[in-house]
Amino acid sequence: MKKLKENKPLQYLLGAILFILLSCYLPQQLLFWKLCTEQDQNIPPNTEVLVSACKKPVAIGVPGGEVLFVYEGRARNVYLLDLRTGEKRKVPNDPLLLEKGIFLSSELVWLKGSLVGPSESGYRPHYILDLTNGERYELVNLTWSALDDGKFDIKNYSYFQSAGQIFLHHSENRIIALDFNFRKKLDNNVVFSQSSLGTYSEGHISGELLEDLMKELRLEYEIVDFSLDYSEIPSPTGKYVVHNDGIYLSGTNTRFVDPTYTGRKNNLKDYFKSWYYDESAIVIQEVNTFLFTSPLAGSYYLIPTPILKLHLPEQ
Repeated sequence: MKKLKENKPLQYLLGAILFILLSCYLPQQLLFWKLCTEQDQNIPPNTEVLVSACKKPVAIGVPGGEVLFVYEGRARNVYLLDLRTGEKRKVPNDPLLLEKGIFLSSELVWLKGSLVGPSESGYRPHYILDLTNGERYELVNLTWSALDDGKFDIKNYSYFQSAGQIFLHHSENRIIALDFNFRKKLDNNVVFSQSSLGTYSEGHISGELLEDLMKELRLEYEIVDFSLDYSEIPSPTGKYVVHNDGIYLSGTNTRFVDPTYTGRKNNLKDYFKSWYYDESAIVIQEVNTFLFTSPLAGSYYLIPTPILKLHLPEQ
């Protein structure tokens, strides 16, 4: 009996702490569930939910449209969502994947390296992450290759001419060329910067010179920049292209989807994430907004948004 009396102050303290925690936590959780449920229900016309806002998801496009990379912030889950079956595929637990990863295909991810050279502190090579085996393959960075009379040696173009796959990312100003047998022939896998051409500061937009170079060499390449900042994004078969101001039939000025098709936006840049594999839809996710915004207090309490499939008009 005496021990119980002696423990009562401690019990009161623990109870008070628990009450305070619940008083702070429960209202926030109730508010979160109310807001995310509303987001799932209040979706634009012609759309359906692929991943609920209640999972606090982030969508990253993958070329080909067969899968979508998803990060669920609430549970800290990362996976590839198979857009054909709805299956969630596991991905390797690589620490650079979320922060530095850019998808080249459903199997390959470019892990961006540092901007500084090998002789400087903080240097990190560029890698290709193979999702099938979790292995990294280092890329030869031609930016730091030897110059010929102070200029980039055009002999290095042979890397592109003999490549099995070439990927162009406009916003990153980079080309990646991989050997047909890139897992074995590591010295043939390269990353190349537009700045290496020596004309980066002469008014050319990001990636423009690299695209011109690939066309000059008559090489096929795949655009892997989904930002819509500097390039259009072709559909999986190349029948359509996405521009910031709509979706067009390739090679024409015929626009069949206006940005206001969803009834909410006047451009696609803010919410386009990926093509759907059969070209019947695109994957979109609207920009998160804040629940409270004040000139004095700033903005806080981010409202999550769902990942949506936007069905396109039949052609």
